[in-house]
Amino acid sequence: MFFWLLIKDRLSTREILRRKNMDLQDYNCILCNGSTEDSLLHLFLGCPFATQCWAWLNIQVDHNSDPFQNLLGFKEQLRVPFFMEVIILMCWTTWKAGNDKIIRQIDQNLQISKQNFRDEFQLLLLRTKRSYHPGITQWIVDLT
Repeated sequence: MFFWLLIKDRLSTREILRRKNMDLQDYNCILCNGSTEDSLLHLFLGCPFATQCWAWLNIQVDHNSDPFQNLLGFKEQLRVPFFMEVIILMCWTTWKAGNDKIIRQIDQNLQISKQNFRDEFQLLLLRTKRSYHPGITQWIVDLT
């Protein structure tokens, strides 16, 4: 559901809240503390924090490409059959990082996001066939 909302531009980013005339003190990205408005493109592809998270997965974001070209590039860079799960979980991890900073006032860093990503992937393993576990588990171990 989360990723469907993301690709349909329906996640409640600050940009969307502004379009819906919600009054906020600041519409800029909470993760990079920059002067860039918090939009889907910025939050998941353009934000330096998100770029760091993708780089940890050995994925380079092409800031000159559109989002769908970036998805195809991510698939080619990952070269694993579960590439969509990786992409969705990293987007989810980034989304949660922003929410944790806003709601819980927890400062985010790459180490926290790495652990959150690994935790989410462990939950994903509970829903996968046992025969897939060795390859996925090895991929996760190789990230460290």
